[in-house]
Amino acid sequence: MSNAATDGGIYANGRTYPEHCAWLDSLVGDEYRIVYTPIGHLYSLATVSHLKYMLLNFKMTAQDRLRALEVIGMCTHGLVTKAAVAAIDPCCETGRQMFKELDSLPIEKRTQAFSDGDVFRLLAKLNPSLLRALALCEWHPAVPERKRA
Repeated sequence: MSNAATDGGIYANGRTYPEHCAWLDSLVGDEYRIVYTPIGHLYSLATVSHLKYMLLNFKMTAQDRLRALEVIGMCTHGLVTKAAVAAIDPCCETGRQMFKELDSLPIEKRTQAFSDGDVFRLLAKLNPSLLRALALCEWHPAVPERKRA
C-alpha cells in the first residue's frame, strides 16, 4: 500500500509531506490563525458578521431579532471569546451575497467552503474586523508573529 507522506507523493494542496510541514512551520500572524482555527469557529465568526448585517438591514420581528442575538451569543465557545464576537463589524453587501450563495448549499458544503480558509480569507478582505476578531480569540500556545529563525 502506498503512503503519500512516506513515498514523496502529493500530500496536501499540491505539496509533499515535507513541503507541507515546512509551510505549516512558516505560518505567522493572521495566516497561522486562519489555518489553525477549526473550520466551525471560522464559520461562526463569519456568521456573526452576517447576522449583524441582517440585524441592521432586514425588517425583523422582535422574536427574529432575539433569535439572531441568541445565535451570536452561541458563537462564543471554544477559542472564540466575547471580545472577538464584539469586535466583528457587519458584513458588506458583497459579503451578504456570498452568504446568500453559501446558504443555498447543504450545511456540509457550507462548512467545507471554510475547510481551507479560502472563503474566510475572502470575507476578511471585505471585512477586516474578522481578522481583528480572530486575533482576540484564545490561543494556546501563543501565535507566532514573526518568521521563525
